[in-house]
Amino acid sequence: MKKKLTVVMDAELYDLAKDKCNSKFGIGLSPLIKVFLKSFVSQKGVGFFVGDEDLCNLFNRWLYKKGWEQVRKDGIPVPGSRLKDLYDLSEKWLK
Repeated sequence: MKKKLTVVMDAELYDLAKDKCNSKFGIGLSPLIKVFLKSFVSQKGVGFFVGDEDLCNLFNRWLYKKGWEQVRKDGIPVPGSRLKDLYDLSEKWLK
């Protein structure tokens, strides 16, 4: 049985990703997404790299923060990385 995944993104990101897949690897976006998902489910943590940086530490810090927010239940934000930081991979979060 197969399932379908719909991902909504802005047109610029879609075009850039599609162009890079085609020009650098000769594949479409679908195989690339399947590789990322296979890596994600088969490895510890996030299971893939962006550039030369491992996302595992950033993702684990975010999960740790979310866990503390659930335990505290006082509504006061816990310092640390946010979900949007996983999409903004600037140097400050990858250290």
